Amino acid sequence: HQSGLKGANVTTPYKERAAKSATCLSERAHVVQSVNCLTAQSIGFIGDSTDGDGFIADLDARVPHWRAHEGHIVLLGAGGAARAILLALQKETEAQIIVVNRSHDRAVEAVAMLPPQQCCVKSWSQLPSALTGAVLVINATSAGFKGQNPLELDFSKTHRNCLVYDSVYAPRETAFLQAAKRDKRQSLDGLGMLVGQGALAFETWFGVRPNHMSGLARLEAVLSS
Repeated sequence: HQSGLKGANVTTPYKERAAKSATCLSERAHVVQSVNCLTAQSIGFIGDSTDGDGFIADLDARVPHWRAHEGHIVLLGAGGAARAILLALQKETEAQIIVVNRSHDRAVEAVAMLPPQQCCVKSWSQLPSALTGAVLVINATSAGFKGQNPLELDFSKTHRNCLVYDSVYAPRETAFLQAAKRDKRQSLDGLGMLVGQGALAFETWFGVRPNHMSGLARLEAVLSS
């Protein structure tokens, strides 16, 4: 780009708007209709979605055995980040994925892009039954961000080795994660997903992927100082 701009990162709540404004979209951004990574080119801005693969990169770095336990996955949310995570999960695991969202129609739209035998939708009132036996539970909504609309669930019926993941990273410990810890479930906040999607965006712009764990450690050091 003539200005020297390589690209830009887009955050909530502008990801779907960015997908509509980009000059063209990558294949995965086209599928999920969400953009968190813009790359400047002579033709304009190319929109991409690195959220889903950033999420997988974080799981692989911090919980390498996350695929080891048999059971289903519960994904809360149906927005841009949730759809990106859903697409990435479908490529990484054959486990059944249950999508739960307060808007049932939005959840149906989200799963429509994936094989029907792998995904299903349950209503918010069915969430307790959906959690029973789950090996991975992901909050991909903004609930709990900066303490707003805290989400607190009962994880006691999930698989004893269930991993509870909150895509929210401010605060580091949400009510969602506090509930997981009370039920003695392993939990992770969304700071690693932030690092993962950013590392993939950096690689798009500069051709080098930063080390995930080193980047996470540096970010944690900045936040704790």
